[in-house]
Amino acid sequence: MTQSPFPAGFSAVQTTGFGGFAGPVMGGTEAGSPLFLLDIEPQHLNGDARLHGGMMMSLMAIVMGEVASQTAADKEAGAKARPLSLNCDFVSAGETGERVEGRAVITRATRSVMFITGTLKVGDRLLMSATGVYGIRAAAK
Repeated sequence: MTQSPFPAGFSAVQTTGFGGFAGPVMGGTEAGSPLFLLDIEPQHLNGDARLHGGMMMSLMAIVMGEVASQTAADKEAGAKARPLSLNCDFVSAGETGERVEGRAVITRATRSVMFITGTLKVGDRLLMSATGVYGIRAAAK
């Protein structure tokens, strides 16, 4: 299956380090909400030629990390987010050529902690659901 080009306004996120190795993951917005996209390619597969579970967890960590980081920066310029906990539930697997859509929402935020839920889907098919807790580190003064 050949994917259509990524939507206008989407660009690669976390292009260095492991994120750059695992991707490319494209980030943008749809209807005002953050949306992240990954086209499943051969390097993302496990021995059964399906999307590797570790790749799904990595993608979820990227999606939630991007949303948490943006939320922290919106609260205070220069603030950072760091993961404290990430719990993932596998539901189904992806196939080569499919486009995975990742979404995450902050469900609660205090001054120092954010609680996040997220999903990975191909169309209407749920691949993974997750919850996370991210710490907020204030900007250095």
